[in-house]
Amino acid sequence: MNKTTVNRPKSLILFDLDGVILDSRRNMEIAWSSVREELGIALPFEAYFAEIGRPFPDIMARLGLAHSAGAIERVFRRASSQSLHETPVFEGIDKMLSTLADSGRQLGIVTSKDAARTELVLDRLPIGFAVVMTPRDGLRGKPAPDHLLFAMARCNVDPSNTVFIGDMDSDAEAARRARVDYVHVDWGYGARPADCLFAAKAPADLQTFLLS
Repeated sequence: MNKTTVNRPKSLILFDLDGVILDSRRNMEIAWSSVREELGIALPFEAYFAEIGRPFPDIMARLGLAHSAGAIERVFRRASSQSLHETPVFEGIDKMLSTLADSGRQLGIVTSKDAARTELVLDRLPIGFAVVMTPRDGLRGKPAPDHLLFAMARCNVDPSNTVFIGDMDSDAEAARRARVDYVHVDWGYGARPADCLFAAKAPADLQTFLLS
């Protein structure tokens, strides 16, 4: 259900990357196929995909693969990077980001994707970001709120003036724990939570909401 609050519009808009800006499901499927072929991992892609949004080591632990996490991540990152240039940005994202940036809002990225691959994606986008949060030592990954809290501190913005745009349960939970409003994108990969501030069906829909 869509909701409205007296706190809109927000001055800091934070975005998840995969499933929100980048349509990366096929890229992940290719990378997981390489993991299965090179390392003899039997687990199907669907099991991995159900856990996305969390840091890679956390996903491996949840899948019972912690003992091989390092090797799996190396193969996965290499295979993903090789086809990342072919991975599309969702239609309408470039225009939406440019319009939001022109409005004077601060925009940021909070993702569980590693810094190297995140940079490859961001280099293709039409704008720069005030803050980019990728996994780092000393901060817990989503669904913990650490990266959202750090991003707000870097931008000198309070939770009440921040919104996080995501598509997975881990995104929604991180927003709750950081006490920021959460907007869900229906074009992403996860189910819409009942308590999201707004659910956007397309980037133009999201743009209108964020600027209203």
